[in-house]
Amino acid sequence: MKFKGSFLFLLISLNSFLGQSQISDFIEKFELPSVIQETSGLLFLDGKIITNNDGGDAANLYEIDSLTGGLLRTININNATNVDWEDLADDETHIYIGDFGNNYGTRNNLKIYKILKSEYKNNTSVSSETISFSYEDQTNFNSSNSHNFDAEAFVIYEDSILIFTKNRGDFKTNVYKIPKTIGNHTAVKVSSANIGGLITGATYNGNFLLCGYDLNLIPFLVQINSNNAPDDDIFLDGFTKEVLTTQLEQGSQIEAITSFKLGKYYISREFLSASVDGVEFTFTQKLYEFTDARDFLLSTGESNLEKFKISPNPTSDKLYINSNKTINKTSLFTIVGDKILEFNSHQKEIDISHLSKGIYILRIRFEDNKSIVRKIIKL
Repeated sequence: MKFKGSFLFLLISLNSFLGQSQISDFIEKFELPSVIQETSGLLFLDGKIITNNDGGDAANLYEIDSLTGGLLRTININNATNVDWEDLADDETHIYIGDFGNNYGTRNNLKIYKILKSEYKNNTSVSSETISFSYEDQTNFNSSNSHNFDAEAFVIYEDSILIFTKNRGDFKTNVYKIPKTIGNHTAVKVSSANIGGLITGATYNGNFLLCGYDLNLIPFLVQINSNNAPDDDIFLDGFTKEVLTTQLEQGSQIEAITSFKLGKYYISREFLSASVDGVEFTFTQKLYEFTDARDFLLSTGESNLEKFKISPNPTSDKLYINSNKTINKTSLFTIVGDKILEFNSHQKEIDISHLSKGIYILRIRFEDNKSIVRKIIKL
């Protein structure tokens, strides 16, 4: 088995990353098809990339070949309209489309479309159900360029939806929570942080990762330090902001982000053509990928895992898990982040006898949404 140097280093010295930049291996992957110039949402499903345009396009999702960037399929949501689609998210059974872009703060028809993955995979025209919502603290719907009720990012978190605002008034980000069930809901504010910029995309893969840009169109990533805070106050322990000045040109409108394997992410930039002081410049729509080392780090302290044990390790046959905490999900990954096994309940015994010899990554997520990562050696 050939090991990439960065991943081998992760395994040898996990905790050394805590005080360093955790974003690495940032590369341009390919230019997106011209039909998707305003890519505003991203998902990775069955080895393919899903994206969408924001307002002005038909109610379409676009399926992209993750190796070549070629357009594979166009899937129409036949009972939806694209007022201002801004992000995509998913759970085990559904894809969610966030139609909640609210540039001037005037919308009273904010919604999230929900479609079955089984329908999406087998059809090019599908129907959706609708989750409607309004912000609990919005009382003024007059047109404005400096309000705090625009949003371009959301994630599925446990049994809820968390919506991250793109505050044009104070450049903070507020987090609102609604159920992921069909109906009309009031979005309740559960957290807030002074991001100092405009959040345009979000993903959750055991860790929260947001993307956006500041007023000077300098792109950045935001890593949230806590994912287990009381009452969903996910910014309680703060955040880490990494400006992407060496990876992307100033002027890059980064609009969407998604995880495609453990520690690996895609991020997309939309087309932009403008003139500044008589100088013309153009940024084409592109997809990039990078590594986030946090996904390989221990995120639950040993003091909270008094009876947690994985044995035997190394092993040639089976792994046995002993934990005093309830486990929600157990996932096993290759050294380069490809998921090969997953269990959605407390699986105390895991048979890995059929796997090739080598090093693997085991991630266990508990009922309180904390997680732990362990290196597993298969003999």
